[in-house]
Amino acid sequence: MSRIKLFCLPYAGSSAMIYYQWSKFLDKDIDLQPVELAGRGSRIDVPLYDSMNGAARDVYCSIKNQIKDTPYAIFGHSMGSWIAFELYHELKKSGLRMPEHVFFSGNRAPQLNVKRKRIIHNLPENEFKNAILKMGGTPKAVFEDTELAKIFVPLIRADYKITEKYIYTPGKSKLECGVSILCGKDDTITEEGIEAWNENVLNEAEIVYFSGGHFFLNQNVGNVTAYINRTLKRADSYVS
Repeated sequence: MSRIKLFCLPYAGSSAMIYYQWSKFLDKDIDLQPVELAGRGSRIDVPLYDSMNGAARDVYCSIKNQIKDTPYAIFGHSMGSWIAFELYHELKKSGLRMPEHVFFSGNRAPQLNVKRKRIIHNLPENEFKNAILKMGGTPKAVFEDTELAKIFVPLIRADYKITEKYIYTPGKSKLECGVSILCGKDDTITEEGIEAWNENVLNEAEIVYFSGGHFFLNQNVGNVTAYINRTLKRADSYVS
């Protein structure tokens, strides 16, 4: 297997850190590249995004010089999956090398965002915190610690704002690379929401379910990375 970079985009309220443990499980020829989004980690002083497209353009600027001479893949979970989708089209416009594979994880197809039933980014603080805690991705300690809350509540709120206000633009070209859709068996995303990703894909995407809910990737690191290993080895057959 030739060396391939794997750029990983985090979910709302999280940072590149969520992917660090993957390095112990990924094939030695997969170069893990967790992407740090604005307003967190080493980029905590960078202004938060005001749109999904703005996030995609920022990620594009972060990776464009790393993809000129090497094969690569993209993984995005939840909010990160929609950033990955828009990133693909930023790359398409740029004329740069395109990814060999894209993994969309833990989210419904972007064109279905118009059917969103509940908006939480503009809730009063206590209601917002409770809504986030019910989703299970943020430790309660983050909200109980005053200093942590000052940092993370605005970040999480901003991430949910760009996700909830994201408007899919019809007429985009279909993804020409390999595509996988990953989902938790107990997530609330409907089968229709998962299958609808294929409307954006030239060749049918592979849909894979893992045990767990929306944040299944945190409880299934071994299984998720094993799937990525197998998939990128298959992709290597036409990269080499």
